[in-house]
Amino acid sequence: MKELNPFQKKFMESLANIQNCCVQKALCQKQQRLEAVLYDVTADVIIAILENIDGYGDMEKFDVICCDTKQTLKQNPYIELHDVVCEYIKGV
Repeated sequence: MKELNPFQKKFMESLANIQNCCVQKALCQKQQRLEAVLYDVTADVIIAILENIDGYGDMEKFDVICCDTKQTLKQNPYIELHDVVCEYIKGV
C-alpha cells in the first residue's frame, strides 16, 4: 500500500469511525425488520460521509470536482450535501 498523506489518512480514519458508529447503532436496533435496519444504517453512513465533506465532521470542509467537466458538487447552486441527500435516500 502507498504511504498516505496526512489528509488522506485522516479521511480514511474518519470513514472507519463512521462505519463503526453506524454498525453499533444498527446493533441497538436489531428488533426492527432487517430491511429497515439496512436502510437506516446505509443512510447514516451516507449522511456522515457527506457531513465530513461539508465540514461538520472531524475533517475540514472540502469539495468534490468532476475531472472531466470541472463541475463542483457543492456549487452552482451552493448546497450542503448532507441536507440535500435526505430527499433522495431511504432510512431518514
